[in-house]
Amino acid sequence: MIEKIKIALRFVLSGVLNYPFYIFFRNKYELSRNGEPLKPGISAVVAAKNEEYIIPYCLNSLKGIADQIICIDNGSTDSTMQLMEKFKFENPKIHVDVISLPNALLGDCREAGLNATKHQWHLRWDADMVCKSSGPENMKILKDKILKKNNARAIRLPRTNLEGDFHHASKIGKIVDPGEPILVRFSKWIKYVEYGKFDTIRLPLFYKSTYENKRYYFHCQGLKSESRLIYRQCYFIWRDLCNKTTDAFVLEKLKNFELFKKFYEFELFGTNDVKQLKYRHTRQYCTLHYTHYDKEKYGDYPDVIKTAIANKEERFFIKYKDDKPYIRVDKDDKEMINYSPTKDDLSWNINDYIERLNDFENIFNNKFLDFINSNS
Repeated sequence: MIEKIKIALRFVLSGVLNYPFYIFFRNKYELSRNGEPLKPGISAVVAAKNEEYIIPYCLNSLKGIADQIICIDNGSTDSTMQLMEKFKFENPKIHVDVISLPNALLGDCREAGLNATKHQWHLRWDADMVCKSSGPENMKILKDKILKKNNARAIRLPRTNLEGDFHHASKIGKIVDPGEPILVRFSKWIKYVEYGKFDTIRLPLFYKSTYENKRYYFHCQGLKSESRLIYRQCYFIWRDLCNKTTDAFVLEKLKNFELFKKFYEFELFGTNDVKQLKYRHTRQYCTLHYTHYDKEKYGDYPDVIKTAIANKEERFFIKYKDDKPYIRVDKDDKEMINYSPTKDDLSWNINDYIERLNDFENIFNNKFLDFINSNS
């Protein structure tokens, strides 16, 4: 009810306040965080951790669209940050900032991006997003469009989702979804806040909310190493629990992410062995998620992805068994190339995993204290 009231209130106030605020107060609120006048154009903020495979495609797709690219590395242990620096060196005509924030919350990374923003439009981008640079959904068309109007607004951009590799999508998630308001007219009053397990942008009430119909980008959400996919799901569950937990003792222990991750892995996958974890995780993904991506129905790839496929740069591919996705192969994960599943791997119950995932908050409430005691 409260959320509905807020939406209704924003709709009314944005209509009443947007025009006068733009006319009379624009020079006061449209400033960088350090009080400098903003330049025309787009500042894209790309937060990443261990995204060495997809980050070059992400950054290269932004050329000609973003006037400033703020790269924030969240403590990568692979070559992600080096690839960011390489992109900066190879593109001197683009204003590229590379910032290191190891182990910061994603919301803090977003805030650091706002602090570094120099242009009138803020594009909240992720390392697994790749935009189109040709055709009727060329993102440069959108850029030209927004630069013609200066009123304060947040624009929701729909997207196409890939899963696992360049040739598959999710059969349980939406292949096309309405996306989020990731393109925002910048002002010193916008900020990111924690909201459950995610972060969300908070806007002044005079901002209008608008929506684009064209899909200007692909979300390559599953093109990560198996370890990274395990970490990602664990991380978001952890953040949600951190924001909900009121017991001071439990919260203090919960802040130790590695301790929680060990608990999470054992409760959902029945093991803390790295190879077994990877095998079981990819098996549940293959069983539950993957379906062929239909280009005729959902549209062709962005140019950088088409080039990657043509040049045989694909790192991930999904193997089939009995005409069904069975296992995903990561060509860079040498320890898993010839991995032979154990008897426990083969008997591991995916349905049990689903039940435990859906009931994980109760499992945490009932078992985490015992786990803490046994690991103290």
